[in-house]
Amino acid sequence: MIYRLPCISDEKMLREYVLEHHDHGETGISASLGLSSSDYSEWVEKIQRNALTGDETWGKSLLYLCFDQDRLIGLLSIRYELPGELSEKYGDIGYGVRPSERNKGYATAMLRYALSVCKEKGMGKVVLGCYKDNLASAATIRKNGGVLTVENSNYKENKISQYYSITLS
Repeated sequence: MIYRLPCISDEKMLREYVLEHHDHGETGISASLGLSSSDYSEWVEKIQRNALTGDETWGKSLLYLCFDQDRLIGLLSIRYELPGELSEKYGDIGYGVRPSERNKGYATAMLRYALSVCKEKGMGKVVLGCYKDNLASAATIRKNGGVLTVENSNYKENKISQYYSITLS
């Protein structure tokens, strides 16, 4: 797979990506950092800035477009400078795969790549979260060495959240 930061010329491709999610009844786009509700050029600027200098609250992060050849498969968010409390609440890694490309091993490959980036950035452990009813995401995390550490209620979503940790060696 190919991983890279978004640029201005990706707008049409990303709008099609969002549309596919919406066509499948999904309004929230995982790992997108507000793509569907933001001005596109401001969104790209924010992603580029977060990669270079970081955000005052969230630290440095990467949001990669993930391609299989020239097809956009998904988005991968790597938050490698999160303060501990934000890491425990939101997780250090987020990912999403377009509906037509799910169940093909892409999320597992994306998470594996994210873990290598985190290790390269000097992280010894990462936290990942998913909803308890998201069996595919939980399986992806476990395939990459995730161990369930916390399960709690998410009152905003009225769902149970699960948090996993992965030790990087």
